[in-house]
Formats: sequence, structure tokens, C-alpha cells
Amino acid sequence: MNREDLSGYELWEFHFHGGYLFSRNGRHLLLGTNGCMMLLEDPLLEGIRSGQPSSQLQFKLVQHGLASVPGKQMFRREKEIAWRYFIIDLTKQCNFDCIYCFRDLRSTQTISLDVLEDILKYIVNYCRKESISRIGLQLWGGEPLLALDRIAYIVDFFRKTDLQVTMDLETNASLVTEEIAGKLYQWGIHVGVSLDGTPDLQNRQRRMLSGKPSAEAVERGIRNLQKFYGRDVGGIAVVTRYNYRYVKEMLDYFIYHLDLHFMKFNLVRDNPHAAEQGLVLGEPEIFWFAGELLDYLQAFRELGADFSEGNVEFRARNLLQRCNQSCCISHGCQGGRKMISFDQEGNIFPCEMMDFPEEKLGSIYDGESAEEMMEAAMKKNRFFLPKKARRCETCPWWYYCQGGCSSRNRYLQRDGQIDGVECAWNRAIYPRLIEEILNGTPC
Repeated sequence: MNREDLSGYELWEFHFHGGYLFSRNGRHLLLGTNGCMMLLEDPLLEGIRSGQPSSQLQFKLVQHGLASVPGKQMFRREKEIAWRYFIIDLTKQCNFDCIYCFRDLRSTQTISLDVLEDILKYIVNYCRKESISRIGLQLWGGEPLLALDRIAYIVDFFRKTDLQVTMDLETNASLVTEEIAGKLYQWGIHVGVSLDGTPDLQNRQRRMLSGKPSAEAVERGIRNLQKFYGRDVGGIAVVTRYNYRYVKEMLDYFIYHLDLHFMKFNLVRDNPHAAEQGLVLGEPEIFWFAGELLDYLQAFRELGADFSEGNVEFRARNLLQRCNQSCCISHGCQGGRKMISFDQEGNIFPCEMMDFPEEKLGSIYDGESAEEMMEAAMKKNRFFLPKKARRCETCPWWYYCQGGCSSRNRYLQRDGQIDGVECAWNRAIYPRLIEEILNGTPC
């Protein structure tokens, strides 16, 4: 596959923005610097190159967001600060002792009902003021099921409002009995399970707090969830130097043994709270892992497996839909802009920064608007420092990445550096997805 950079130009009031051209066997994909893309055959490409595109081609380019004319805007501009996704730190209790955990869980405190109610009221009042009707809510911990009564309280609270709330819960699943699975399903909560591969891999990375193996209890919890959720049970697998070489074994286990239809492989980042250090993959290992993952996903699809992986799916949607659906990888880190979190005292943070007091945006009790909080925070909080390297200046994936995960910089006390793990992921996955699009094979 060949890559070429196309420069923009103007023709009267028509402005072609330029972009990155990927070509293979006479087919072309043009990716704009704004994340928009268009498939081209040779005649259309020649029309663009000529600098004199026909009126029909001009219309197509404008429709695809790759060009503009006065008064024609293809994408509705949202407010820069528009909180749509909320994280509540329900409890710091956890019954696992994962080797890479990034949280400071020396406290085992659970949020009080008084503060929890105040947070929920704050969310509702904010949404009413901003005319927001739909939000996402992450029930966080620790292990959130150790605060099941708080979850029940949240569900009951929102049922009495007109707000449409999608609730997400990531659990280690070890506590999921059939009764709890039924409750979660009845409450309409989307459940994901943290599971790092086959039993041996899981037990190596995710032990019980008691030191006992966890795989058997987790599998039992998954089976209980599947009695109610059916195929709508997926989860996250954290990839470290211990399990990254076992791509096929992990996929085999997820697809054929556990009958899962969705998982997301999260590449671990080092952090000072982790029980073990040096778990991060280097760039060659990331490229190797991504290649193996994409190869095996394609092979399993050809065998009839109905399975998708989150990193691949979200990036394919970035290319094909430009829907900006991910707060993390669709248009840079949206922590503080679209996503905030609440600690157990009602303080507000960007993303998952509750263990970093210096990154506080404000408090539900301060009376400040979101814009006032963010204006002050962006001047002083290191979380919001811009991230860019020289390679970013000509990177086709910059619109989606914007330097990667800001939280990871804070864990490592780094300022202004790009997230090298995310960068390698993008450079490994996006070109392969574009090749599949040009070949006409499903992503």
C-alpha cells in the first residue's frame, strides 16, 4: 500500500482541504486531517489532482467533509465543554490484587449515601441546565459489586427522573451469583468483565486479594451473567509482557470456551502504584501483537466466529463513520471536556484522576459552572498540557489520537509527552484497516 500527501487548494469559493492518500491496486482512500475519508477510483482522483474538480466531484468532497464552501457545514459543532459521561468512585474496596492496578487503594472506603445523592442531583441539574437528555454513567471502584447497595440506590434514583442513563459496570465477576446477575440485568446495567486470558494467564496477572487463583470464580460469574444477558457479555483483557504472546490461545478461550462475542485488549501502561513494574510492551512487541491479533481475528471470522475486538472496532468506526464515539481514541482525550469523575467527597476530576488531588476541577458544592471550572483548570492542571512530538506533524492518525491518553502522563509524572503505547497501536492498526477497506474485506 502506497501513501501520498495531497496538498489543499482553493477554486473560487471551493476549498479542498488536502489529506493523506492511501492506494492499492487502483483503489484509493483519501483521509482528511479532520478524520473524514472517501473511497476513490482513478477518475475521481485525477479530478482532484487536476485542481479543477467537476461540480459533481466538488459536491462529493464537501459531502464527505474533505472540502468546504461558504455556508455549508457538514458537521454540527458541539460545545467544547459538554459533559456526557460521568464516573462515580463508589468504593475503594477490592477483592483482587492485580499486578498492574493503577489505583491507590490503601483506603477501603465506600461513598456515603449523602454524598452519592448530592452527586446524582448535581448530574441531573447539570443536564437540565444544558438540555442534555442522554448520558453515560460508569460505576467505578475498586470492585463496584462490593457496593451493590449503592448501585441499587443509583438505579432507583434515576428511575424517578426523565434522564436516559446508560450505566456501565466493569467487574472482576468473582462475586456475580445468579441472583446478582439477575439484578444487574433487571436494572439495565451494561456489564463488562475484566479477564486477562486463559486460566493460567488470568491467575498470573489477576490474583485474589487472598493470593488464591481467580479464574474459576470469574468463569462462574460469567456463566451466571450469560443466563440473563446471553451474548451481551464482553469485557477487557489487559495485555502485559506475560500474556501478549498468547493471542490465539486467548481468543480461543474467549470465543469457544466462554462463548464471548466482544473483548477489548488494553495494553498496560506502567504506573507507580503497580505491584509489578516493567510490564509495558515495547514498540516492536506492540506491532507484533497487533499483527497477530488482526490475523487471528480475520481467521476466526472466516471460520464463522461472531466476535469483535474493541480497539479494532472503534478505529474502524473512526475511519468509516467519523462518529467521534470514544472519549479516548476518536478525537483525542476528552477528559474534562466530555467526561468527568466524582470522588467520594463530591470533588470533580477529568477522566479517572480521583487519586490526583492536584488535578481537581472543582466540587459539586462550589457552585461554579463547568466552563468556569475548566477555564481555571486548563491554566494550571498538568492534565491539560498539550502533547505532541515531531512525528505527529505529519501523522494521518493525529485527528483521532491528539497525543493519546492524558491520564497515563499523570501516572508517570510526565508533561507534554505523547502516549507512546497509543501511538504504536495506531500506527499498527490503522494501516491494516485501510488495507482491508481497499481490498474490500470486512474490518
